[in-house]
Amino acid sequence: MLSQFNRFAWGWLPVAAIAVAAAAVAAEPVTAKVPAVAELPGMCRAAKAEFRPLSKTDLEQAKAKLLAAVGRLDQRLTQSGPSGEGWRKYLHWEPLQSELHRPQGPDIATLTNVYRRFAADHEGLDLVWFIDVQHALRNYLAISKAIGNPQIKADYERLLDSLAKYLQAYAAKPTTEDALAISESLHWLTDAGQARPLVQAIEHYYVRPNLVAVVSDSVVGAGMAGPVDDTMPVRDCILNTDMHATAHTVGETTVKLCPNDELAVVDTLFFGATMSATLGYHGPVIIHGTAKTTYGSRKRMWFDADGLSSHPAVSNAVTHSNICDIQSNRGRQLMEKMAWRRADKQQPQAECIASQHAEQRLNKRIDDQAEEALQKANQAYQSKFRQPFREHKLFPQNLQFSTTEHLLRVVGLEAGDSRLAAPAAPPPVVNGADMSLCVHESMVNNLAADALSGRTIHEQKLQSTAIDMFGHLPERMRGDEDGRPWAILFARRQPVSVTFADGGYTITIRGVTYTKGGDSYPGMNVTAHYKIARSPQGFKAVRQGGIQVFPPGFVPGSGTRLSGRQQVLRSLLEKRFAKVFEPEIASQGFVLPGKWETAGKMLPVQFDCRDGWLVAAWKRGPAEPKPAATPSGAAK
Repeated sequence: MLSQFNRFAWGWLPVAAIAVAAAAVAAEPVTAKVPAVAELPGMCRAAKAEFRPLSKTDLEQAKAKLLAAVGRLDQRLTQSGPSGEGWRKYLHWEPLQSELHRPQGPDIATLTNVYRRFAADHEGLDLVWFIDVQHALRNYLAISKAIGNPQIKADYERLLDSLAKYLQAYAAKPTTEDALAISESLHWLTDAGQARPLVQAIEHYYVRPNLVAVVSDSVVGAGMAGPVDDTMPVRDCILNTDMHATAHTVGETTVKLCPNDELAVVDTLFFGATMSATLGYHGPVIIHGTAKTTYGSRKRMWFDADGLSSHPAVSNAVTHSNICDIQSNRGRQLMEKMAWRRADKQQPQAECIASQHAEQRLNKRIDDQAEEALQKANQAYQSKFRQPFREHKLFPQNLQFSTTEHLLRVVGLEAGDSRLAAPAAPPPVVNGADMSLCVHESMVNNLAADALSGRTIHEQKLQSTAIDMFGHLPERMRGDEDGRPWAILFARRQPVSVTFADGGYTITIRGVTYTKGGDSYPGMNVTAHYKIARSPQGFKAVRQGGIQVFPPGFVPGSGTRLSGRQQVLRSLLEKRFAKVFEPEIASQGFVLPGKWETAGKMLPVQFDCRDGWLVAAWKRGPAEPKPAATPSGAAK
């Protein structure tokens, strides 16, 4: 029912690496001198003296953000027509607008009821327009209740004491539990507008990129480079002579990465030559000849967060021609002699014009073919990744592509709403890898929190999403034999969490309520532990023991007994998740999709989990012979 991290790690990550569905940004710059990480707990205690009572100015600023978010949602609902009006009714739109524009200020109880509507578990409320209003309304209500409340300062001081302890423990040994506690503290401080220098210092150390993907130039070029061998008719007009030719082009398209720190820049280069037998018709004269045109062309493309773009192709062509015979269709020798003299005189000019026309044809053909490919790639990127992720407020905070002479690199940060990311750079990747992917556990946990917290996921919806992504329904995501579908209401706090440590990983799914068919069951946490081991074909993840299914807070061996209903649910979940968390999951390599299959099989050379990171790397295996084709660089 659930797509779990196993398939993500062993199947989806390679695709993500080559498709560069990842994301990145450096932490927010700190204006003052950054303290040492060991000083952070002391900064927490010192920040107690910096408590700033919230004022009407804070409330006005929060209100301005709320009104802006409401305005964006209003436009969206207007565009949605009748369904938008249904949302307005459900969200108590008129009371919301009325309260926000009351001269004496809104009624907090009324806005609280409106907030509950935005925070409810209904499909559609996870879209960015609703989420922005929900977050802005929550912040506005929090500030409204904090103004003049003496308890806020005491809460602030207690929070700083706890934060200092969590930071000290996290510096000694980072854990997902401490990361979550620190993130929740940062969230409170940010919403309350408190201790900004402390927040900046913590973010400087602990909100670092948590995804790094690298692809070698040989893999990038595998689907774009190759030989050219093509024959086609060409028609031209040179110096009022109607030219007809059969042109045979041979050459090679190569790919070169261009160093750039802000974009992934790729040049496709074509070098080749066209041999042609020509017939020229000029009045009553027929000119028989041959020509050879040599080419050099370049098409520059680049990738960034918005998608793929390109410059027009540029080419250089040089034509050398040879006149074999000139005939008059009227059989007059004098006319033929005059034609020879004129042809000899105009041959340099004709070759120059022919070269210019060849460049124009080559540039047009390259641009036409590239435009089709770029449109297709951009459409897939926008429809499968950028648009749905942005609409659900899941798009990475930033997206950073770069290239060196031999590597295309994507660095990513998924931090969500005031959450921690990676505390350090990833472990090293083995030398000689052609593809690598380093994922910190925070990326998975933060993304899961934004996508799943407090939401109900139905089996049918998950299956349709899988079909959209993969083109088919994976076996492990098929329904149970009894035909009764599952649904999970995920916990608001840590709905799904993973840890990468000590050569393995642990994944936990936290459900508040499970339903199967028409039956409802109480909350359970489902956990599986895996260790990564070498296998003759590569690597494999081996489950350690059985799947653990227990109620939240349950401690095995404590003497507490599960109720009969809990026992029934535990049995059902163990059976269901046995299809998801298999005893062994092998990684034996993969073949890239589409034209990139010519790169050969990508063989795993590294799979490791340590220090919060999963590190995966692959090396190209033997490639299948590539058939002759006409890539984007070929033209006549």
